[in-house]
Amino acid sequence: MLKLLKYDLKRDSFMLLGAAAAVVLLQLCVEIGGRYWEMGTGVRFVLSMLTYMLTAVLVLVAACRSFRENIRLSSRRLLPLGSLNYIGSSALYTLLNGLVLMLLVSLQFLYYRQSGLLHEIQHFGKLDISGVNMYNPAAWTVFLAVLTFLWSVVLLLSVLFLVISVMESLQVKAKGLIGILLFFAIGSVMSWIEEAFFGGGGSQAIPRLQVQSQSSLTMQVRGLDAGWGAFLFELAVMAGFVWLTVRLIDRRVRIA
Repeated sequence: MLKLLKYDLKRDSFMLLGAAAAVVLLQLCVEIGGRYWEMGTGVRFVLSMLTYMLTAVLVLVAACRSFRENIRLSSRRLLPLGSLNYIGSSALYTLLNGLVLMLLVSLQFLYYRQSGLLHEIQHFGKLDISGVNMYNPAAWTVFLAVLTFLWSVVLLLSVLFLVISVMESLQVKAKGLIGILLFFAIGSVMSWIEEAFFGGGGSQAIPRLQVQSQSSLTMQVRGLDAGWGAFLFELAVMAGFVWLTVRLIDRRVRIA
């Protein structure tokens, strides 16, 4: 699995390094250009966060593309790798890139905090993340937020990998549309179950992000107060998705 991960990172190294450089340049343009054009602090902050959100989506797309290519490799017949290794490798690929992105976000938050801009943003109601005081958060809150983020990413990946495996098992022209419908159907069913049985608790694989205006951003991370029932439900669902994905790769995924 680690050799496969090394291969994926080496293959996409130019793209990943270019994306990281582009994010840094975009953030510098937003901060320096925003000051030059006299944009408010809230506007610059919202633009920066939206840039990070878009980058996170691109990381997920790259991970899905890597997973799809790996399970369709003709060499899969020759290598003694179990299907679970392809899932684990692509998951680690996503988490490593996500941690790098989180590091960039943390550095920017540190800059905003040290310069006093973060206090100004939250004081005037430009930023609200589940009611957490981002200027002086408790250590437990930070740990729980990071853990919720990682769990949400892993849960989302289990859904995406299952959908990709289903798509690669079909021999119809509209399999892309079927994959999209299946993804949203799974998300809707899980949300309904968590709302009906756990009061809306759960990690919510995609946190609710709402831009109130060009200078105001609200993010609700419901997993910060999720109970054990929701966690165990998501753990069981994730295990089932991984098992189905392995079965599909072993039995039905076509090799290019």
